[in-house]
Amino acid sequence: MAGRSSGVQSRPGWTLEPDLDPIDDQLRRRRWRILRVALPYGHGLDPLPAWVKTPEQFIGWLIGRLTPQALKNYFEDLEEIAKQTCDLELLRLARKYLAPR
Repeated sequence: MAGRSSGVQSRPGWTLEPDLDPIDDQLRRRRWRILRVALPYGHGLDPLPAWVKTPEQFIGWLIGRLTPQALKNYFEDLEEIAKQTCDLELLRLARKYLAPR
């Protein structure tokens, strides 16, 4: 993980930028909210570290906080939420981490 946010590449559809149209801004903020709300009970309200700027950094931060089974359940929940909301970017993220390695 990068120590500075200046060189961090974000996935398309996740970056919060000041010049976005209101619909794109709302969609991107909703994705970040879903990442937080879908966390297992007791983890969703913890403040995020300032260095977390991309979904991959969020997942890296999360890996140190959850058990392997809790992580698997989390990504299964994200996949289901993405299907229900027709959010292809969220579905890609969930499936990336659900895929067998």
